[in-house]
Amino acid sequence: MNTRLLVLDFDGTLTDAEIEGKPYRQGYLEDLSTLCGAPLDEISDLAAKIETEVVANPNKHGWIYQDDIVAPAMVDPYLRMMPIAEGVFDHYHLFSTPDERQRIEGLLYKYNYQKTTNAFRPGTRELLLQFKACNTYVVTNSHTDPVRGKIGDLEKEPGELAWLQQRVFGRAKKYMIDRTLEAVPASIQLEGLTRPVLLQRGYYYGVLKRLLDESGLDFSQLVVVGDIFELDLALPLALGARVGLMVNQFTPKYEISYLKNHERGHLVHHIEEIPPLLNY
Repeated sequence: MNTRLLVLDFDGTLTDAEIEGKPYRQGYLEDLSTLCGAPLDEISDLAAKIETEVVANPNKHGWIYQDDIVAPAMVDPYLRMMPIAEGVFDHYHLFSTPDERQRIEGLLYKYNYQKTTNAFRPGTRELLLQFKACNTYVVTNSHTDPVRGKIGDLEKEPGELAWLQQRVFGRAKKYMIDRTLEAVPASIQLEGLTRPVLLQRGYYYGVLKRLLDESGLDFSQLVVVGDIFELDLALPLALGARVGLMVNQFTPKYEISYLKNHERGHLVHHIEEIPPLLNY
């Protein structure tokens, strides 16, 4: 393989987020039931209606962080739960300030993520073992320790993935916009999406830049694979990296179309399609 630095997202990329996220979704709904003082069945019915609306209207709904839409809300169960929570709180007229809601949703994410199951994509262990000798890292919005634990669960021999557990960078804050970041333009526009895709994700940029600097490489030698274009891939692609989008049934069509026509963009459907990205 050529000299590259490979960065893998975790949830939805190495795992099937729809399977692993079922306990997360259920636990989150139970907590919403408690917070709102409403029966769980009532909360579940309301959540299903909101979710249908979110999936049907990707241009209308997104993950809002500090007044910016930073990702589509439809791609995985973790993102879909955010507009569900907002809609539930609106319905019951609770927690009206954005800061209050952000703190509550952050806590609900943290504690319900611990309920997720292991649902690695077929071939993930073999893929990771193959990359032991390469500059390979996991950079994720999820917390570091739970992700390290899940990687440990993949092991068939004790310690065979310990090298990667030490290369997990959690809480990468890929959603955090820093408008002082001058390394990239403020945004790009994708055909089929009515809002801009924001690129100035300063904390995430700092993580990637640190890994590249430590490896003596630059962004043209970086390969990033993730399942959410705006969070995982838009920034490194704009800086010259090669990217692979792990496609699922909820991937927006405008993302697929954009990467199909980009010289450094690739669509990935199976784990075994990742290694060839390092050979370009």
